[in-house]
Amino acid sequence: MKHTSMIRTQVYLSREQEQALKSMALVSGTRQSELIRMAVDLLLSEKNVLHGQWKHALRDIKGIWANDKNAMQHMQTLREEFDR
Repeated sequence: MKHTSMIRTQVYLSREQEQALKSMALVSGTRQSELIRMAVDLLLSEKNVLHGQWKHALRDIKGIWANDKNAMQHMQTLREEFDR
C-alpha cells in the first residue's frame, strides 16, 4: 500500500513488543514507524481477503482438482491439517 500522506497516531506496546521492534529496526535498517506501517498493511490485507474477498477467492479455485484422481486424498489431508 502506498502512503501518500501520513497522520500521526499513538500506540501502546508491551515492553517485549518495543524491544522486538527496536531489534528489527536495527537489524533491518528500517525505521520503527515503517515497520509498524508494514505490519498494519499486512493485517489489513489479510483481513480484506478473509472478510471482503473470500467469495472471489473461492470462484478462482473452482475446479482446481477436477482432473485429479487423488482429489479425495488431498481433501482429507487438508482437513486433517485443520483439525490439529
